[in-house]
Amino acid sequence: MVEIKESVIAQLKTFCQVYGNEVGGVLTGSIISDNIYRISNVSDPCAVIELSSRCRFVRDAGKANDFIKSDFKGSEHTRVYVGEWHTHPEDNPQPSSVDIKSVREIYKKSDIVLNGVFLIIVGLKSNYYGFYDGKSMIEINVTIV
Repeated sequence: MVEIKESVIAQLKTFCQVYGNEVGGVLTGSIISDNIYRISNVSDPCAVIELSSRCRFVRDAGKANDFIKSDFKGSEHTRVYVGEWHTHPEDNPQPSSVDIKSVREIYKKSDIVLNGVFLIIVGLKSNYYGFYDGKSMIEINVTIV
C-alpha cells in the first residue's frame, strides 16, 4: 500500500507541463509498517536547464542530493529517498522506455532503503504512479492522506 500526502499531490500539480520543458525531481518518504509506504515530500524541480527540452528531463544530481540530505536531517532521520517525479506534456502519461531505463539505473546504482523506486509522472489531467521492483515497472494505486 502506498500513501501520498495531499500536500505532495498539490505541489506536483503546480509543476504541470502546460507549456515549456519537462521538469522533475525526487520524492522522499518513509516506511510506515510492513508493505505500507508514505511519500511525504517532493523536491522543487532539479533540472539541468540547458540539457532539458519539451520531452526530455535531465536531473541535476547535486540539487537532488542536497534536497534528500536536507529532508532527512529536517525530518530527524525519518524521511529517506523513495523515488523520482517528472512531467510529461500529455493528458494521461505513461512511462517511456527512457523513463524505465532511468529508474532501472537508479535502482542499480543508488543506496535505497526500499525494495524499489517509486515513479510519479505528472500529466495534464492525471498522474502516473509506478514502482520499479528491480524487475519491472508496475503501475500502482495510491491512497491520498
